[in-house]
Amino acid sequence: MCSLKVKRQALLTIILTYILIVFGGYVASSESGMGCGPEWPLCNGLVIPVLKGDTLIEFAHRVIGAVLGIMTAVLYFRIQKSNPVRELDKASKVLILLLLVQILLGAAVVWLDLPAIIVSVHLMVAMVFLAVLIWIWRNADEQPSRTKTRKDQSIQNKFKVVLLLLLITLFLGAYIKHRSFGLACSWLECTNGFMPVSFPEIIQTGHRLAAGFLAFYIFILTYLSLKNRWEAGLQNRLMAASLLVLGQIIIGILIIISYIEISWAVLHLAFGTALFAIIWEAGVFASSSSRISSLGEKSSNHYFG
Repeated sequence: MCSLKVKRQALLTIILTYILIVFGGYVASSESGMGCGPEWPLCNGLVIPVLKGDTLIEFAHRVIGAVLGIMTAVLYFRIQKSNPVRELDKASKVLILLLLVQILLGAAVVWLDLPAIIVSVHLMVAMVFLAVLIWIWRNADEQPSRTKTRKDQSIQNKFKVVLLLLLITLFLGAYIKHRSFGLACSWLECTNGFMPVSFPEIIQTGHRLAAGFLAFYIFILTYLSLKNRWEAGLQNRLMAASLLVLGQIIIGILIIISYIEISWAVLHLAFGTALFAIIWEAGVFASSSSRISSLGEKSSNHYFG
C-alpha cells in the first residue's frame, strides 16, 4: 500500500514538474522573469502582489514552484515511512538536495537579473530533478534487479549517450534563448554561409549540430529496436521519441521563420522536456528487469562501435 502511495505521489510530482518547466519557458519567452522585481521570496515587496501583467506571470511561476516543493517534501516523507530499500532512500535524499539547489538557483536568477548561464544551469538541475522523480516512480515497487548482462549494459550505455547529447542540446538552447542568440542564423545557414563566424553564430551552430547528432542517434536506436525485436515497451518508447524529434525539427524551423514567436518557443521546450523524460524513462525501464529479448550486439556495434 505504501509503495502504491509513493508511486502515485511521484507521478503527480512528475506532472507538476513538467508543467513548471514548460511554464518557466513561457516566463522567459514573454520576458516576465523580472515581473516581481529583483526580490525573492517577496514579489515587488509584497507576499501577494498586484496580480497583473508580468507580475502575474512570474508570481504564478513561483506559486507552482512552492506547490511542487510541498509535494516533493510529502513524497520524501512517504518514501521514508515505507521503509525503503537503500537505492530508493538514497534517491529521495538526492531529490531533496536538488530541490534545495533549485530554490537557491531560482533566488540567484532573480537577485542577479537573469544571468544566462545561471538560468541555463537552473534548467539542467530541473531536468535532473525530473529524472530522479521518474526513477523513483519506476522503482517504488520494484524488486532488486537481476545481475546485468553484457547486453543489458550495452543498451544502457547507448541511452547514456543519447541523454548526454540531449542535455548538451537543452543547455545550449537555454543559453541561446537567454542571450537572445536565437536569430543569429537563419533556419538553414548563418550570415556568411554554413560556417559560423561570430560567437552567437558559433553557439547557435553548436546547438544545431548537437541536435542533429541526437536525432540521428535516436533514429538509429529506434531502427535497431525494431530490427532486433527488443521488448515491445521499449520499441514504443523509442518510436515516440523519434516522433518528438521530428516535431522538434519542424518547430525549430518555425521558431526562426516566425522570429521566435512565443507559442513556438514554449512548444519547443515542451517537446524537448518530454523527449528527455521519455528517453530517461526508457533507460530506467530497460534496466529494471529483463527487458531485451535480443539486442543483436554484432549489428549494434556496426552502428555504434
